[in-house]
Amino acid sequence: MSEPLVIVGNGMAAARLVDELAKTALGRYAVAVIGEEPRLAYNRVLLSSVLAGETGSHEIELRPADWWRHRGVTVRYGYRVTEIDTGRRELKIEGEESMEYSKLVLATGSTPLRLNLPGADLAGVHTFRDTRDVDLLLTLAAAKKRVVVVGGGLLGLEAAYGLAKAGAPVTLLHLMDRLMERQLDAPAADLLKTLVERKGIRILLNASTARIHGDGHVEAVGLADGSRIEADAVIFAAGIKPNVALAKEAGIAVNRGVVVNDVMQTSSSDIFALGECAEHRGTCYGLVEPAYEQARALARHLAGRPAAYQGSVVSTNLKVSGVSVFSAGDFMGEGSESLVLTDRRRGTYKKLVIADGRLTGAVLIGDTIDALWYLELIRNRDKVAAIRTDMMFGRALALPSKAA
Repeated sequence: MSEPLVIVGNGMAAARLVDELAKTALGRYAVAVIGEEPRLAYNRVLLSSVLAGETGSHEIELRPADWWRHRGVTVRYGYRVTEIDTGRRELKIEGEESMEYSKLVLATGSTPLRLNLPGADLAGVHTFRDTRDVDLLLTLAAAKKRVVVVGGGLLGLEAAYGLAKAGAPVTLLHLMDRLMERQLDAPAADLLKTLVERKGIRILLNASTARIHGDGHVEAVGLADGSRIEADAVIFAAGIKPNVALAKEAGIAVNRGVVVNDVMQTSSSDIFALGECAEHRGTCYGLVEPAYEQARALARHLAGRPAAYQGSVVSTNLKVSGVSVFSAGDFMGEGSESLVLTDRRRGTYKKLVIADGRLTGAVLIGDTIDALWYLELIRNRDKVAAIRTDMMFGRALALPSKAA
């Protein structure tokens, strides 16, 4: 008889784990997936495309219902798990009876940060995290409401782009001196700012949000320098935090995220965690690729095969506000050699960082066609002396025989 394995969370990490389990341990577990959102797992990366009207909401679904069914997976979406009883190996589900598990996987993701500011509880203050948020923001855009987005990281830029393209006048506020400071160096961020502003988005850097003004509803945003920006709505997109509430209440070890070892096991031996809610070797990854690598390792472990997740080389390879952006590894390259190619007229920037004869970091804006090749070089720690002269111009020129 198959062991009951329950996955709490129905996002991208959960979907990938089910896929990996189907390859390595088909039939070994009776898998149930419980998700709070009222729909099947979808590609969260594409939410801004839905907001911008470039993609339909139904098109971002990762797998159709029959895909889950054919793998013997029970999916219950629109349900919230309220408690984990580790002693009885039971989950309590809101409005439902309890569910037993033999193995439990927490894939609860993260929650958007809401800044603790005066006026943050006014009507018209929202976040941008799931499809329900998208529906609400589309209503704002359709009414041509003036929107202030707080946060110039990936999430904030995506929200601003989607809203602007949907018809809303948008101002983006960022506390730091450059956009996406965790993924880009100063020249790349400056170019990205120029390209995003061309799309009609007003961007203010070094902008510290002090309060939100309004009588029952948002009317304006006040900055620390005393300036005031008129607004009908405010979107907090200033970051995320791992969703660890369930684990913490169950007595499972939690730091910033749910603490896991190299097989994604928590302090409770039959409970595992992966994706944005997990903390591995002191790091929480807010990106998709590490979650997929964790799912692969966990599936192998659950199948009884040797497995160990060693951590991930962090990379970003996305369209940000309609602009192709890639960064990976040690892209700042302090103390290392940097090769740089810039063409502002064409909207492109390339920076390759070399240390000890190897590519250790890269940043690309505009032209990202060779992004995966650069990432491969970084991850494999390949020596690049033989291709150093041509590497900047892409794989086709540096390795013509292999690119053909």
